[in-house]
Amino acid sequence: MSDTLYSARFQGPTLIERGKDQTVSVAIEINGGAATITSGVFTLYKPGGLELVSGVAGTVAAGVFTSATIGAALTSSEALSQGWLVKIDLVIGGATYTFYNDAVMAAARLYGAIGQTDLINRHSEALSLSSGANLQQYVSEAWRDIVISLYTDGIPFWKWRTPSALRAVHLSRSLELMFLDYATLMQGNDRYLQLASKYRQDYEAEYTQLRSTIDVGESNQLDSDKTSGSSVIMLQTGRRR
Repeated sequence: MSDTLYSARFQGPTLIERGKDQTVSVAIEINGGAATITSGVFTLYKPGGLELVSGVAGTVAAGVFTSATIGAALTSSEALSQGWLVKIDLVIGGATYTFYNDAVMAAARLYGAIGQTDLINRHSEALSLSSGANLQQYVSEAWRDIVISLYTDGIPFWKWRTPSALRAVHLSRSLELMFLDYATLMQGNDRYLQLASKYRQDYEAEYTQLRSTIDVGESNQLDSDKTSGSSVIMLQTGRRR
């Protein structure tokens, strides 16, 4: 096997939706372009290390491997949790490369809470500054950042069905990325740098106050109890002060 450093562009932890027909994909990139993949197989491990899906083949196109459909019945009785593991073996240039990623068994796939329209509604100059270009890149990148932060902080987003609680953090993070980019492109523009800093502070404050109504009973009914989704965990030793 060569020492070529391919990039497996997973979009955060892989979400496996319980009880739903689905596929799993990954884009492989090298030198800014798509890798030439010959074939591949997908394996899914449960938190205890047992294989739930073993060596399932898939299709390849433009550097993207997509597994064959995982049947709904295969995951319908699994508990919602983190600690799952995805393994994808791909043949590239005659050699087999193995790519791993964290995974969660989720109640549903969460989708972004805002869109480009929301950025423009908050700052109408955004559209003119971008010369009419699509602002979705900031929205998408912000969403990936948020999902990864939720995962690494142990917030059980895999039990959520609605992303409304994430609207404020999604908007603030998107605006931070947008104005930081403008400040970089327009050197010396302190106003955009200040706006980026402001939205960074807003994002951090909003993230520590996250709350979401969780389907505690996993019965497709929103319970009256609200479970805290705070990212703040306080560890104490010794006497309280």
